[in-house]
Amino acid sequence: MLKKLSFTAVIAALKERFEAAGLKTFDYVPENEPSPLIYVEATGKTPADTKTMFCEEYQIAAHIISPPGKGNTAVYQLIEQAEEALTEDVTLPEGFCLIYQMTDGALAIYEEKTTEKHAVMPIRLKISYGYKIKI
Repeated sequence: MLKKLSFTAVIAALKERFEAAGLKTFDYVPENEPSPLIYVEATGKTPADTKTMFCEEYQIAAHIISPPGKGNTAVYQLIEQAEEALTEDVTLPEGFCLIYQMTDGALAIYEEKTTEKHAVMPIRLKISYGYKIKI
């Protein structure tokens, strides 16, 4: 039986990648934590097998919260930092292979009551967990 990668491991890998780039990152919505910060959440996964590999594509939403302010410059800079952090591959547990990781830009930018900007950046990771063989 093949073992699939859990959401916990994927989120931990992304959290580690963002923190290595100096971005304060959480896997939950922190209460009373000062911004800027990122929190990541799993939004789905779909089978993405190829002819020779068993794969799944994981969809993750990175919520990017900028400090309070009037303009969007701070949130755009945080989005850019997050995208730059993902130019290096995440580190996965042994036995799993990262096929690709990509961001889809900022899906939406909201203004919170505190005047913090909240951007949602979708991230997709295709991960292989085994090879198909014929016997």
